Amino acid sequence: MKKISLILFVLMTFFFAACEKDKENVMLKETIEANDLTNLSGSTFVLLMDNKDNTFQTFTWTEVDYGFAAVVTYTVQMDKKANNFSSPIDLVTVSNATTGAITVGELNKLLLAAGLSPDVAADVQFRVKSTVHTAVPAVYSDITEALITPYAVVFPPIYMTGAATGGWNWDMYTYKILNSTAPNVYETIGRFISGEAFRFFKQPDWGPISYNYPYFTTVSNLFENANDGDSNLKFIGTTGFYKVTVNMTTKTVTMEAVADQVLFATGAALGGWNWDTDYIQLTWLSDGIYRATTDFANETFRFFGQQGWGPVGYNYPWFNGGTVSPLFENAADGDSNFRFIGTPGSYTITVNLIDKTVTMTQP
Repeated sequence: MKKISLILFVLMTFFFAACEKDKENVMLKETIEANDLTNLSGSTFVLLMDNKDNTFQTFTWTEVDYGFAAVVTYTVQMDKKANNFSSPIDLVTVSNATTGAITVGELNKLLLAAGLSPDVAADVQFRVKSTVHTAVPAVYSDITEALITPYAVVFPPIYMTGAATGGWNWDMYTYKILNSTAPNVYETIGRFISGEAFRFFKQPDWGPISYNYPYFTTVSNLFENANDGDSNLKFIGTTGFYKVTVNMTTKTVTMEAVADQVLFATGAALGGWNWDTDYIQLTWLSDGIYRATTDFANETFRFFGQQGWGPVGYNYPWFNGGTVSPLFENAADGDSNFRFIGTPGSYTITVNLIDKTVTMTQP
């Protein structure tokens, strides 16, 4: 036992002596020079959503010499040139490496988060921050600059109005909203009246920007130039419901006939659970939006996508994630119907199947 203890003592003494020796050899340089960040592959960049998964840049830099074999963390930072790195954004962080890459999409997201405007060129600076320990001041490389234009990821809708789609005015539900389904692509379902004209607009107003028939290069054969002074689009198909898709990049307008847009409701709150007399058909106002004025009793009911029990029905939970008038509650009756809990009487009900909202007003 004594022999073993002696051996352990000798080994421990040797270990601590070695550690002390190593500590003496770890000497931080009195002056640590900044490293170099290689210039980017270009000085001007226009980012495109189509390239979001591509590598924007593989940054490269030289090592920082701390005077000993250190584990160095390198972070590529970016900021607007006007900020002078007062609020730097970390792009890439690596350990003991002298390269780091970022994709176009990742960079675009950070640029927008920093407050840069889509489709507007901005002066941006890059540098590399090097650290080895919180007690050691960070070292910053030289700075490289670029002019970068980020792309938009959220697209506001466009609009259409005219006699063909509801009337030449900007009252709600007379004009129609075309929401963006992809970059510069917009669509909606509308009821088009044969022989009448309309026009697309960038804003829900007459100006400043609108898009008439000559603006587009490819237009559905269900339209023709109205030749009415504004060169509006004249619908020459059969009156009915259509899905219209507008691609502002390719300047195309396509049309596809769809089933009539209808919404019904029946139930004891409306007089009874039958499809003979005790039901209402709500009036179509716009894509997914319906309205009716009728009497409500303190009973239950449900919405249906047809005049019948199936296949489509919309109960109270279907509108989860949206907003339902406090005049209704979940009936919790097996079908989770709507229960009207307000004061019985006449109300105007508006249902938005896109935003999942049900509102009630007294006419």
